[in-house]
Amino acid sequence: MAESVQFPSNSTSTMDDDPEKRSITAPETDHEEDHQVSNDGGRTHGGQVTREKMLTTLIICFCNLINFMDRYSLPGILPMVIEDLKLSNFQGGLLQSAFVVSYVVVAPLVGYLGDRYSRRAIMGCGLLVWSIVTMAGSFMTTFETLLIFRCLGGIGEASYSAIGPAVIGDLFVGNTRSKMLALFYFTTLIGGGLGFITGSGMAAATGSWNWGLRVTPILSMVSVLLIAFIMRDPPRGLSEGSRLASTSWQKDIVYLVKNPSLMLSTIASIAVTFTVGAIAAWGPQYVFLGRQILNDTSLSFDDISLVFGIVTIASGLLGVVSGSVMGQKLRVQFPSADAIICGVGMICSAPFFYGLLVLSLGPIYAIYILAFVALWFINLNWALVGDILLYVIIPTRRATAAAFQILVCHIFGDASSPFIVGLISDALKPSIDSESETFRNFKSLEYGLFVILFVEVLGGFFFLACSWFLVSDRAKATKAVAISIPDQSILYDKSKPSQVHVFVPADDPAASASGHTMMIKRSSQTMDEVNLENA
Repeated sequence: MAESVQFPSNSTSTMDDDPEKRSITAPETDHEEDHQVSNDGGRTHGGQVTREKMLTTLIICFCNLINFMDRYSLPGILPMVIEDLKLSNFQGGLLQSAFVVSYVVVAPLVGYLGDRYSRRAIMGCGLLVWSIVTMAGSFMTTFETLLIFRCLGGIGEASYSAIGPAVIGDLFVGNTRSKMLALFYFTTLIGGGLGFITGSGMAAATGSWNWGLRVTPILSMVSVLLIAFIMRDPPRGLSEGSRLASTSWQKDIVYLVKNPSLMLSTIASIAVTFTVGAIAAWGPQYVFLGRQILNDTSLSFDDISLVFGIVTIASGLLGVVSGSVMGQKLRVQFPSADAIICGVGMICSAPFFYGLLVLSLGPIYAIYILAFVALWFINLNWALVGDILLYVIIPTRRATAAAFQILVCHIFGDASSPFIVGLISDALKPSIDSESETFRNFKSLEYGLFVILFVEVLGGFFFLACSWFLVSDRAKATKAVAISIPDQSILYDKSKPSQVHVFVPADDPAASASGHTMMIKRSSQTMDEVNLENA
C-alpha cells in the first residue's frame, strides 16, 4: 500500500554535480494550486477536459487559423498582384516570404517571455499589433510599401505560435494532449485552405486584390477580445503536476541544443515547411500555366485556387487526424513510432509530388488526386512533431523550444522556399527554347519546384534518425518533471523504503500497455536516480 511521503520543500536533485541540472529541478513555490498524482492510473488535473480548458484551446486554435488564412491569402491573389505591380517571380515569392523578417526579431523574445510572464497578455498585445499592420498593408499600392507591411506580418504568428502549444501542453497530458495538438495543427491546414478561398474569392468579388488581404485583420481583432475576456493562462507544468523553476536564457538554449530529438525533428520540420511553403505559393500558378498551355479556358485561376484550398483542407483533415491516431495507437508498443510515422510519410509523399509535376499537362482530376495524396502523407507529421516537442522538453522551456523550432523552420523552410523556387525559375527561364512566354514560364517554374523532392526525402531521413533518440530524451524530461513534483504527489511504498514511485498515465507517450511508474531512489532525503520500470 502506497502512502504519501514528505520531502524537504527546499530539496533539489543530486543526480550529479551539474548545477544546471539542479536548477532544472528546483521546485517553484508560487503556483496557485497543488496537483496530485495518485494511484488511480496516474490521472492528474491534466487528464480532465473541462469547459474552461476547451475554450482556451479553441481560442488558441482560432488564432492559428486566422494567421494561416492571412499567410495563404496572398498565393490566392498572387497573379493579380504580379500583373498589377509588374513583378518578377522572385519578387512575388519575396512577398510570400517577407513575414519572416519580423518573426526573426519577435519570436525569440516571445519564447523567452512566454516561459516567464503572462502568456495571455503577450498573445493579446501581439495579435493587436498584427491586426493593425495587416489591415494597413492591404491599402498599399506599390511593391516596396506592400513588402514592408508584409515583413511585419510575422508579429502575429510570433505572438502565439510558441506560446499556444505550450499552453495546451500545460492543460492536458497523454492521448488527450495529442488530440488537442491535432486540433491545433489541423487549423493550420484549414487556415491555409481558407486563405486560398477567401483571398481569391474576395479579390474576384470586388475586382481588387487588396480586398483579399482584409478579411483576416477583422477576425484577428475578434481573437484579441476572446483572449482578453475568455482565455485562461494555466500555471506552467499544470498537467504534469510539475513545479519546475525557470532558468536563465543561456541555460535554456544550451539545454535545447543538446537535445537530439528536438534538433533532428526541427531539421526534418524545415523540410516539411519548405515543401508546403513552395507548393502553397506556386502550386495554383503552376497548374494554371499548364491549363493555359493546353488552351483549357474552362478553369480560371480563381477556380484552381478554390480547388487547391479544398484539397488542402481535406488532405489536412485526413493527414492530421490519421497521423495523430496512428501515433496514439502505435507508440504504446513502439515508443519511437511518432518520428517513424513522420519520416515514412515524408518519403512516401515525394513520389506523388513528382507525379504531379511530370503529369501536370494531363487530366486536371489526376493532378488534384496526386496533390491530395502527396499532401496527406506530408500532413501526417503536424500533430506528432508538436507532441514530440512537448514530451522531450520540460514545461518551463517549451515556449522557448517552440519559438526556436518555428523560427528556424520559417527561416530555412516556408519563408525561403517561395523565393528560392522563384529565383531558380527566373534563372532558368532564358535557357528554355520556346517562342511561347507561357510555356517558358511553365517549364522554368516546373524546374524550380523539382527541388522540393530532394528536400522531402532528406527530411524523411532526419525524422527516422530522430527515432533513435526519442525514448531516452523522453525519459530524461519525465525524470526532471518527476523530481520536481510536490511532496504530496509522490507515493512511498513501505515495503521498499528506498524507493518512491510517481505514476505516469497509461496513455502517456512513454508508457507501455501496462503503464509505467517513475522510480526515484531516496538517499539522505535527496533523490539521486530515476529509472523507468514496469508497474
